Amino acid sequence: MASRTYRMGVIGTAWAAAAPLPAFSTYEGIELHAIASGRRERAEAAAEKYGIPHASDDYREMLAMPELDMVYIAGPNELHRPMVLDAAAAGKHILCEKPIGLNAAEGREMIAAVEAAGVAHVVCMTMRPFATHAYARRLVAEGVIGEPRHYSYTQFAGWGGRGWGWHRDASRGGGMLMAVGSHYIDMAREFVGEWASVSCELRHWTEEVPDAEGTMHRVTADEGFALLGSSRSGAAITIHTSANVPGVRGRRVELYGSEGGVVIDGDELGSGATVRVSRFSEGGQPRVVEVPPPDDPPEVAACAERRFGTMAHALIRAIESGEPQEPNLVDALRVQEVLDAAVRSAREGVVVRLPDPPES
Repeated sequence: MASRTYRMGVIGTAWAAAAPLPAFSTYEGIELHAIASGRRERAEAAAEKYGIPHASDDYREMLAMPELDMVYIAGPNELHRPMVLDAAAAGKHILCEKPIGLNAAEGREMIAAVEAAGVAHVVCMTMRPFATHAYARRLVAEGVIGEPRHYSYTQFAGWGGRGWGWHRDASRGGGMLMAVGSHYIDMAREFVGEWASVSCELRHWTEEVPDAEGTMHRVTADEGFALLGSSRSGAAITIHTSANVPGVRGRRVELYGSEGGVVIDGDELGSGATVRVSRFSEGGQPRVVEVPPPDDPPEVAACAERRFGTMAHALIRAIESGEPQEPNLVDALRVQEVLDAAVRSAREGVVVRLPDPPES
Protein backbone atom coordinates (compact mmCIF):
# COMPACT_ATOMS: atom_id res chain seq x y z
CA MET A 1 0.00 0.00 0.00
CA ALA A 2 1.31 3.45 -0.91
CA SER A 3 2.21 5.54 2.12
CA ARG A 4 0.29 8.49 0.65
CA THR A 5 -1.58 9.61 -2.45
CA TYR A 6 0.60 10.69 -5.37
CA ARG A 7 -0.59 13.33 -7.81
CA MET A 8 0.00 12.29 -11.40
CA GLY A 9 0.17 14.32 -14.58
CA VAL A 10 -0.43 12.66 -17.95
CA ILE A 11 1.11 13.69 -21.27
CA GLY A 12 -0.86 12.48 -24.26
CA THR A 13 -4.46 11.53 -24.93
CA ALA A 14 -4.36 9.17 -27.93
CA TRP A 15 -2.99 5.93 -26.50
CA ALA A 16 -3.30 7.11 -22.88
CA ALA A 17 -7.08 7.23 -23.08
CA ALA A 18 -7.33 3.59 -24.21
CA ALA A 19 -5.85 1.74 -21.25
CA PRO A 20 -3.51 3.80 -19.02
CA LEU A 21 -6.07 6.38 -17.86
CA PRO A 22 -8.61 3.74 -16.78
CA ALA A 23 -5.79 2.05 -14.86
CA PHE A 24 -4.47 5.13 -13.09
CA SER A 25 -7.97 6.41 -12.29
CA THR A 26 -8.70 3.18 -10.37
CA TYR A 27 -5.32 2.69 -8.69
CA GLU A 28 -5.54 3.43 -4.97
CA GLY A 29 -2.63 5.71 -4.20
CA ILE A 30 -2.77 7.80 -7.39
CA GLU A 31 -4.79 10.94 -8.05
CA LEU A 32 -5.02 12.06 -11.66
CA HIS A 33 -4.31 15.76 -11.23
CA ALA A 34 -3.50 17.16 -14.69
CA ILE A 35 -3.41 16.15 -18.34
CA ALA A 36 -1.72 17.75 -21.34
CA SER A 37 -2.15 17.21 -25.07
CA GLY A 38 -1.01 19.03 -28.17
CA ARG A 39 -4.71 19.64 -28.81
CA ARG A 40 -6.42 21.34 -25.90
CA GLU A 41 -9.87 20.00 -26.80
CA ARG A 42 -8.61 16.45 -26.41
CA ALA A 43 -7.05 17.23 -23.04
CA GLU A 44 -10.28 18.84 -21.87
CA ALA A 45 -12.36 15.88 -23.06
CA ALA A 46 -10.15 13.40 -21.17
CA ALA A 47 -10.14 15.64 -18.09
CA GLU A 48 -13.94 15.74 -18.07
CA LYS A 49 -14.25 11.97 -18.53
CA TYR A 50 -11.84 11.08 -15.73
CA GLY A 51 -12.48 13.98 -13.36
CA ILE A 52 -9.01 15.48 -13.83
CA PRO A 53 -8.88 19.05 -12.43
CA HIS A 54 -6.38 20.57 -14.86
CA ALA A 55 -6.10 20.34 -18.67
CA SER A 56 -3.48 22.00 -20.86
CA ASP A 57 -2.06 22.07 -24.38
CA ASP A 58 1.47 22.63 -23.00
CA TYR A 59 3.05 19.79 -21.03
CA ARG A 60 5.78 22.09 -19.70
CA GLU A 61 3.10 24.22 -18.09
CA MET A 62 1.83 21.08 -16.36
CA LEU A 63 5.32 20.05 -15.22
CA ALA A 64 5.71 23.44 -13.55
CA MET A 65 2.91 22.61 -11.10
CA PRO A 66 4.69 22.24 -7.72
CA GLU A 67 2.07 19.87 -6.31
CA LEU A 68 2.59 17.31 -9.08
CA ASP A 69 4.55 14.23 -7.93
CA MET A 70 4.84 12.08 -11.05
CA VAL A 71 4.19 12.13 -14.77
CA TYR A 72 3.11 9.47 -17.26
CA ILE A 73 4.64 10.12 -20.69
CA ALA A 74 2.63 8.77 -23.63
CA GLY A 75 3.63 11.17 -26.39
CA PRO A 76 5.02 10.03 -29.75
CA ASN A 77 8.34 8.19 -29.59
CA GLU A 78 10.23 11.19 -30.97
CA LEU A 79 9.16 13.25 -27.94
CA HIS A 80 10.13 10.80 -25.19
CA ARG A 81 13.60 12.29 -24.86
CA PRO A 82 12.62 15.97 -24.41
CA MET A 83 9.67 15.04 -22.19
CA VAL A 84 11.82 12.87 -19.91
CA LEU A 85 14.52 15.55 -19.74
CA ASP A 86 11.94 18.22 -18.88
CA ALA A 87 10.24 16.01 -16.29
CA ALA A 88 13.56 15.20 -14.63
CA ALA A 89 14.50 18.89 -14.56
CA ALA A 90 11.15 19.61 -12.88
CA GLY A 91 11.84 16.92 -10.24
CA LYS A 92 8.93 14.69 -11.26
CA HIS A 93 9.08 10.91 -10.98
CA ILE A 94 8.65 9.32 -14.40
CA LEU A 95 6.53 6.57 -15.91
CA CYS A 96 7.41 6.51 -19.60
CA GLU A 97 6.09 4.55 -22.56
CA LYS A 98 8.44 2.34 -24.51
CA PRO A 99 10.63 2.48 -26.52
CA ILE A 100 13.00 4.80 -24.69
CA GLY A 101 13.33 7.16 -27.67
CA LEU A 102 14.71 7.17 -31.20
CA ASN A 103 18.11 5.66 -30.45
CA ALA A 104 20.43 4.53 -27.67
CA ALA A 105 22.26 7.88 -27.55
CA GLU A 106 19.00 9.52 -26.50
CA GLY A 107 18.52 6.80 -23.91
CA ARG A 108 21.89 7.39 -22.32
CA GLU A 109 21.16 11.12 -22.12
CA MET A 110 17.81 10.41 -20.45
CA ILE A 111 19.39 8.08 -17.88
CA ALA A 112 22.01 10.69 -17.02
CA ALA A 113 19.24 13.26 -16.51
CA VAL A 114 17.10 11.15 -14.16
CA GLU A 115 20.14 10.08 -12.16
CA ALA A 116 21.28 13.68 -11.78
CA ALA A 117 17.78 14.73 -10.70
CA GLY A 118 17.35 11.78 -8.34
CA VAL A 119 13.88 10.91 -9.65
CA ALA A 120 12.43 7.40 -9.83
CA HIS A 121 11.70 5.98 -13.28
CA VAL A 122 9.81 3.02 -14.76
CA VAL A 123 9.22 2.19 -18.44
CA CYS A 124 5.95 0.58 -19.53
CA MET A 125 7.09 -2.83 -20.74
CA THR A 126 3.55 -4.00 -20.17
CA MET A 127 3.98 -7.53 -21.52
CA ARG A 128 6.06 -8.42 -18.47
CA PRO A 129 3.10 -8.72 -16.06
CA PHE A 130 1.17 -11.24 -18.19
CA ALA A 131 0.48 -14.30 -16.04
CA THR A 132 1.62 -16.60 -18.85
CA HIS A 133 4.95 -14.80 -19.10
CA ALA A 134 5.44 -14.95 -15.33
CA TYR A 135 4.78 -18.68 -15.52
CA ALA A 136 7.37 -19.13 -18.28
CA ARG A 137 9.91 -17.12 -16.26
CA ARG A 138 9.24 -19.43 -13.32
CA LEU A 139 9.85 -22.53 -15.46
CA VAL A 140 13.21 -21.07 -16.49
CA ALA A 141 14.17 -20.03 -12.94
CA GLU A 142 13.28 -23.44 -11.50
CA GLY A 143 15.16 -25.32 -14.22
CA VAL A 144 12.04 -27.10 -15.43
CA ILE A 145 12.95 -26.69 -19.11
CA GLY A 146 16.69 -26.95 -18.51
CA GLU A 147 19.09 -24.63 -20.30
CA PRO A 148 17.07 -22.19 -22.49
CA ARG A 149 18.07 -22.73 -26.13
CA HIS A 150 15.35 -21.23 -28.35
CA TYR A 151 12.97 -18.28 -27.95
CA SER A 152 10.43 -17.48 -30.68
CA TYR A 153 7.63 -14.95 -31.01
CA THR A 154 5.32 -14.78 -34.03
CA GLN A 155 2.15 -12.81 -34.73
CA PHE A 156 0.37 -12.02 -37.97
CA ALA A 157 -2.29 -9.77 -36.61
CA GLY A 158 -4.37 -8.66 -39.57
CA TRP A 159 -4.68 -5.18 -38.10
CA GLY A 160 -4.80 -3.74 -41.60
CA GLY A 161 -3.76 -0.34 -42.82
CA ARG A 162 -3.90 2.91 -40.85
CA GLY A 163 -4.05 6.51 -41.94
CA TRP A 164 -1.16 8.94 -41.77
CA GLY A 165 0.43 9.68 -38.41
CA TRP A 166 3.80 9.58 -36.68
CA HIS A 167 3.54 5.78 -36.46
CA ARG A 168 3.96 5.69 -40.28
CA ASP A 169 7.18 7.75 -40.20
CA ALA A 170 10.43 5.94 -39.38
CA SER A 171 12.20 9.21 -38.54
CA ARG A 172 9.68 9.78 -35.73
CA GLY A 173 10.02 6.29 -34.23
CA GLY A 174 7.11 4.69 -36.05
CA GLY A 175 6.81 1.09 -37.21
CA MET A 176 6.13 -2.40 -35.94
CA LEU A 177 9.73 -2.97 -34.85
CA MET A 178 9.52 -0.11 -32.37
CA ALA A 179 5.90 -0.71 -31.35
CA VAL A 180 5.81 -4.50 -31.00
CA GLY A 181 9.41 -5.59 -31.38
CA SER A 182 10.47 -3.61 -28.32
CA HIS A 183 8.19 -5.71 -26.09
CA TYR A 184 9.47 -9.04 -27.35
CA ILE A 185 13.11 -8.01 -27.44
CA ASP A 186 12.63 -7.24 -23.75
CA MET A 187 10.97 -10.62 -23.18
CA ALA A 188 13.89 -12.39 -24.82
CA ARG A 189 16.18 -10.71 -22.28
CA GLU A 190 14.05 -12.13 -19.48
CA PHE A 191 13.85 -15.65 -20.91
CA VAL A 192 17.30 -16.25 -22.41
CA GLY A 193 19.45 -13.32 -21.26
CA GLU A 194 21.10 -10.33 -22.92
CA TRP A 195 21.41 -10.18 -26.70
CA ALA A 196 24.71 -10.95 -28.45
CA SER A 197 23.85 -10.54 -32.15
CA VAL A 198 21.06 -9.31 -34.42
CA SER A 199 20.07 -9.80 -38.07
CA CYS A 200 16.91 -8.08 -39.29
CA GLU A 201 14.72 -7.51 -42.34
CA LEU A 202 12.21 -4.63 -42.32
CA ARG A 203 9.33 -4.47 -44.78
CA HIS A 204 6.55 -2.09 -45.71
CA TRP A 205 4.16 -2.62 -48.59
CA THR A 206 2.08 0.55 -48.43
CA GLU A 207 3.75 3.40 -50.29
CA GLU A 208 1.46 6.31 -49.41
CA VAL A 209 -1.44 7.01 -47.05
CA PRO A 210 -3.69 10.07 -46.65
CA ASP A 211 -3.91 12.28 -43.60
CA ALA A 212 -7.22 13.54 -42.20
CA GLU A 213 -7.41 16.24 -44.88
CA GLY A 214 -6.69 13.80 -47.71
CA THR A 215 -3.10 14.88 -48.36
CA MET A 216 -0.93 11.90 -49.28
CA HIS A 217 2.25 11.11 -47.34
CA ARG A 218 5.03 8.64 -48.09
CA VAL A 219 5.22 5.70 -45.67
CA THR A 220 8.74 5.00 -44.35
CA ALA A 221 8.04 2.94 -41.22
CA ASP A 222 8.00 -0.85 -41.33
CA GLU A 223 4.71 -2.76 -41.37
CA GLY A 224 6.40 -6.06 -40.58
CA PHE A 225 9.80 -7.44 -39.72
CA ALA A 226 11.78 -10.64 -39.28
CA LEU A 227 14.46 -10.53 -36.61
CA LEU A 228 17.01 -13.25 -35.88
CA GLY A 229 19.50 -13.16 -33.08
CA SER A 230 21.39 -14.92 -30.34
CA SER A 231 21.79 -14.40 -26.63
CA ARG A 232 25.03 -14.31 -24.70
CA SER A 233 24.02 -17.66 -23.20
CA GLY A 234 23.96 -19.15 -26.72
CA ALA A 235 20.21 -19.32 -27.24
CA ALA A 236 18.71 -18.70 -30.70
CA ILE A 237 16.06 -15.96 -30.99
CA THR A 238 13.43 -15.31 -33.67
CA ILE A 239 10.82 -12.53 -33.67
CA HIS A 240 8.56 -12.33 -36.73
CA THR A 241 5.44 -10.22 -37.10
CA SER A 242 3.34 -8.29 -39.60
CA ALA A 243 0.32 -6.05 -39.33
CA ASN A 244 -0.46 -5.76 -43.02
CA VAL A 245 -1.71 -9.32 -43.66
CA PRO A 246 -5.03 -11.11 -43.10
CA GLY A 247 -5.26 -12.27 -39.50
CA VAL A 248 -5.35 -16.07 -39.39
CA ARG A 249 -3.45 -16.99 -36.24
CA GLY A 250 -2.76 -14.77 -33.27
CA ARG A 251 0.24 -14.45 -31.04
CA ARG A 252 2.50 -17.39 -30.25
CA VAL A 253 5.43 -17.42 -27.82
CA GLU A 254 7.68 -20.49 -27.76
CA LEU A 255 10.50 -21.21 -25.35
CA TYR A 256 12.52 -24.42 -25.59
CA GLY A 257 15.32 -25.71 -23.42
CA SER A 258 17.53 -28.76 -23.00
CA GLU A 259 14.92 -30.52 -20.84
CA GLY A 260 11.59 -29.23 -22.11
CA GLY A 261 9.59 -26.36 -23.52
CA VAL A 262 6.59 -24.07 -23.07
CA VAL A 263 4.34 -22.69 -25.81
CA ILE A 264 1.84 -19.85 -25.26
CA ASP A 265 -0.93 -19.39 -27.83
CA GLY A 266 -2.93 -16.19 -27.38
CA ASP A 267 -2.76 -13.71 -24.53
CA GLU A 268 -4.67 -12.14 -21.68
CA LEU A 269 -5.64 -9.10 -23.74
CA GLY A 270 -7.54 -11.18 -26.29
CA SER A 271 -9.70 -14.22 -25.80
CA GLY A 272 -7.24 -15.87 -23.44
CA ALA A 273 -4.21 -18.07 -23.76
CA THR A 274 -3.54 -21.78 -24.04
CA VAL A 275 -0.26 -22.90 -22.48
CA ARG A 276 1.41 -26.22 -23.26
CA VAL A 277 4.43 -27.67 -21.51
CA SER A 278 6.54 -30.64 -22.55
CA ARG A 279 9.42 -32.37 -20.77
CA PHE A 280 11.71 -35.18 -21.83
CA SER A 281 11.30 -36.71 -18.38
CA GLU A 282 7.54 -36.97 -18.99
CA GLY A 283 7.81 -38.54 -22.43
CA GLY A 284 8.15 -35.30 -24.38
CA GLN A 285 4.43 -35.03 -25.12
CA PRO A 286 2.92 -31.53 -24.74
CA ARG A 287 0.21 -31.13 -22.14
CA VAL A 288 -2.09 -28.19 -21.51
CA VAL A 289 -1.43 -26.61 -18.12
CA GLU A 290 -3.44 -24.24 -15.97
CA VAL A 291 -1.44 -21.10 -15.33
CA PRO A 292 -1.53 -19.93 -11.69
CA PRO A 293 -3.32 -16.61 -11.18
CA PRO A 294 -1.06 -13.63 -10.55
CA ASP A 295 -0.21 -12.85 -6.95
CA ASP A 296 -0.92 -9.13 -7.21
CA PRO A 297 -0.87 -6.59 -4.40
CA PRO A 298 -4.39 -5.31 -3.56
CA GLU A 299 -3.94 -2.00 -5.43
CA VAL A 300 -3.05 -3.81 -8.65
CA ALA A 301 -5.76 -6.46 -8.23
CA ALA A 302 -8.40 -3.73 -7.93
CA CYS A 303 -7.05 -1.74 -10.89
CA ALA A 304 -9.07 -1.54 -14.12
CA GLU A 305 -6.00 -2.36 -16.23
CA ARG A 306 -3.67 -4.76 -14.44
CA ARG A 307 -0.67 -4.28 -16.75
CA PHE A 308 -0.58 -0.51 -16.14
CA GLY A 309 -1.45 -0.93 -12.48
CA THR A 310 1.68 -3.07 -12.20
CA MET A 311 3.77 -0.32 -13.78
CA ALA A 312 2.33 2.33 -11.44
CA HIS A 313 2.98 0.04 -8.47
CA ALA A 314 6.62 -0.38 -9.51
CA LEU A 315 7.09 3.40 -9.74
CA ILE A 316 5.63 3.98 -6.28
CA ARG A 317 7.84 1.23 -4.86
CA ALA A 318 10.86 2.92 -6.45
CA ILE A 319 9.87 6.27 -4.96
CA GLU A 320 9.25 4.94 -1.46
CA SER A 321 12.13 2.46 -1.25
CA GLY A 322 14.72 4.59 -3.02
CA GLU A 323 15.72 1.44 -4.91
CA PRO A 324 15.42 1.00 -8.69
CA GLN A 325 12.52 -1.15 -9.86
CA GLU A 326 12.26 -2.98 -13.16
CA PRO A 327 11.52 -2.31 -15.93
CA ASN A 328 13.26 1.06 -15.87
CA LEU A 329 15.17 3.30 -18.27
CA VAL A 330 18.24 1.07 -18.03
CA ASP A 331 16.18 -1.93 -19.19
CA ALA A 332 14.74 0.21 -21.97
CA LEU A 333 18.24 1.24 -23.04
CA ARG A 334 19.27 -2.41 -23.41
CA VAL A 335 16.20 -2.91 -25.62
CA GLN A 336 16.99 0.23 -27.63
CA GLU A 337 20.49 -1.01 -28.31
CA VAL A 338 18.97 -4.11 -29.93
CA LEU A 339 16.51 -1.96 -31.89
CA ASP A 340 19.38 0.20 -33.15
CA ALA A 341 21.29 -2.92 -34.17
CA ALA A 342 18.21 -4.28 -35.99
CA VAL A 343 17.78 -1.07 -37.98
CA ARG A 344 21.46 -1.05 -38.90
CA SER A 345 21.30 -4.71 -39.91
CA ALA A 346 18.33 -4.09 -42.19
CA ARG A 347 19.97 -1.03 -43.75
CA GLU A 348 23.40 -2.55 -44.34
CA GLY A 349 22.52 -6.23 -44.78
CA VAL A 350 24.87 -7.37 -42.03
CA VAL A 351 24.81 -9.27 -38.76
CA VAL A 352 25.40 -6.79 -35.93
CA ARG A 353 27.23 -7.83 -32.78
CA LEU A 354 26.18 -6.07 -29.62
CA PRO A 355 28.73 -4.84 -27.10
CA ASP A 356 28.78 -6.32 -23.63
CA PRO A 357 26.44 -4.38 -21.32
CA PRO A 358 28.30 -2.51 -18.57
CA GLU A 359 28.66 -4.20 -15.21
CA SER A 360 25.83 -3.19 -12.88
